[in-house]
Amino acid sequence: MAYHSMRSPMKILFLEQEFDALAAAWTRLGASAVRLLENGQTLASVPLEAPEQPAGLIACDASSGLELHVHGLADAALQESANWQVNILGRALQSEQDMEMLTASLVEMQDRLAALYDLTRATRGAIQVNDLLDLLTAESRRLLDAAGAFAVAYLPGQPPIIRQHGQQPLPKECILAATTLYRREPGRRAFKESEIHPLGLNNLIIAALPVREQVFACLGVFNKNSDFTAPDAKLLKAITDQAGARFENALLYQEAILRARLDAEMHLARQVQMALMPQIMPRLNGVDIYGVSAPASQVGGDFFDVTSSSAHPLVFLLGDVTGKGIPAALLMTMTRTVAHSAVRYMPFKTPQQVMERLNKDLLDDYSTAGMFTTAFVGVLEQSPCRLFYTNAGQSPVLYLSAGGEPVLIEATDTPVGIFDNHLYTSHELKLSPGDVFVAMTNGFNEARNEAGELFGVERLKEALLKFSFLNAREIADGLLKTVSDYAGGRPQDDDRTLIVLKITCGMAREMACGMACGMACGMATEIIQSDLNIFANYEHLRLPAQVLRRLCNQAGVPEETIEQCELALQKLLINLVKHAYHDNSVGQIGVHLQVNSAEILIQTQDNGEAAFLDLDTILAPDPLALQERGYDMAIIKNLMDEFSHRRDNEQNTWTLRKHFNRE
Repeated sequence: MAYHSMRSPMKILFLEQEFDALAAAWTRLGASAVRLLENGQTLASVPLEAPEQPAGLIACDASSGLELHVHGLADAALQESANWQVNILGRALQSEQDMEMLTASLVEMQDRLAALYDLTRATRGAIQVNDLLDLLTAESRRLLDAAGAFAVAYLPGQPPIIRQHGQQPLPKECILAATTLYRREPGRRAFKESEIHPLGLNNLIIAALPVREQVFACLGVFNKNSDFTAPDAKLLKAITDQAGARFENALLYQEAILRARLDAEMHLARQVQMALMPQIMPRLNGVDIYGVSAPASQVGGDFFDVTSSSAHPLVFLLGDVTGKGIPAALLMTMTRTVAHSAVRYMPFKTPQQVMERLNKDLLDDYSTAGMFTTAFVGVLEQSPCRLFYTNAGQSPVLYLSAGGEPVLIEATDTPVGIFDNHLYTSHELKLSPGDVFVAMTNGFNEARNEAGELFGVERLKEALLKFSFLNAREIADGLLKTVSDYAGGRPQDDDRTLIVLKITCGMAREMACGMACGMACGMATEIIQSDLNIFANYEHLRLPAQVLRRLCNQAGVPEETIEQCELALQKLLINLVKHAYHDNSVGQIGVHLQVNSAEILIQTQDNGEAAFLDLDTILAPDPLALQERGYDMAIIKNLMDEFSHRRDNEQNTWTLRKHFNRE
């Protein structure tokens, strides 16, 4: 038996097992020769020599291309048997071929898994983009057994990153040209020399990494000894698929580093910006002033300044540059510097001159940037107490007179940086002790809650009325907290900056002294006073007592007397909430507190139910005969030197006085 050129070891093994038995069977039947052909070529024959006479029986299998030639037999009855045998051989041979392909595929998959394992192990510690690309090119070149490999990454806003591995690297222009062609035709593997003008490039294969849309990255392997095959393409594709996640991690790490660096720089910028704001408020007799800024981001476009000049005891500025972030912060710093210099060194009589100087000096810069700023300049004069101001589009600005309701001060002038040679206007506001003036940026009234509803000016007025009895800093803190609580968990939309100006009792002391001197009384009487409005609910009852204690401490009132007055005030307010308003918390109580060198005066006013009490009869009350509030009234009368009540025009007025001697 002899076998001619076999195309695979599998077929040889198959013929050894099958063809010998088949040929022996036909020989026993009288055949002189048996041959097996595939597509016209002899695969095997018995005997080896080619027979002289033609085959008597020929059977074909179209699916496999096999032919069985039997010589020396021409019995038609045996044709069916020959047909059946060659069909069986064809199907068996096809099964063996399928098994061979499956085995090869499994071997290829195993090789790819081993290669991917090596790649994963090699790139496990790579967190820098360049380091990862260097490892990918080295591993790709090794796994595909090529002369060189390269990696290209296009990141937004950066030049292409090119990394290579191999003894003869390709020119940068060649790599970029090949990458450009690949991006146009991602399914393409072969590139002509004339397309990319390579130097010594024999063959090239490229595959892209699966990364985010804004990024493109690919691996290329070139100059393999033989041509790149389909398994090579599959292996490179597997490498890039595996490397995509690693590359994303490296990008995230790089972005985290850049973000941390930017955060550090922004934090430093915020420190510098906040350092430019006044750190210590100027002290001015009779005036309490406080300013604060809370940027929406690390840096903001709001600014304020409080200073004085040789001609004016107090000048304050507040502004809001359009936008947020670094551009607004840069213009804000420039605007604040120009304004500060104008106030300190420029001779001016009215705030409108300061605003006109700002507009003239900064118009070109704002026009170039396509931005502008709203601004407020206030100048305070003390004799008499008046505020001169210019409002260039700044809102909201609120004014609350002692015992009155908050009023919105409308802007009357155009923001800075819009019109050339704009003539601004000044306005005057007379101030009295207890008055509060607040200039804010729109981060307050335009704050939104989680439902998207604006905080609004009306809520600002309510909050200002609520905190008006406090000092300037406490008013500012209260307004900021109220707006922040309203917004809830919603991020701050805009910067929040404000300046609070409150005329305090120090001004009242000066006026009282002047009156006393005019009457030639020989010695001025110090008067310290405060007026406030509170809502008729138990939550607000502690606030007047706190103010009373502060006034008494300032006047040097003995501690025992302070405690007695605090208790009397608390008892009175509790009765008003419970009996005058019947726990209706929307009602309001006005409280006037005044302390001089020998006396404490407490006076309240309310519009609640009339009080029908004979205060003369509760000096020594009968517990069984008193109403519930009678006990408190008796305590108040025993604590105070004077306790009276009157009802005028549907309004109750309660007056308490306590005399004391300073220790």
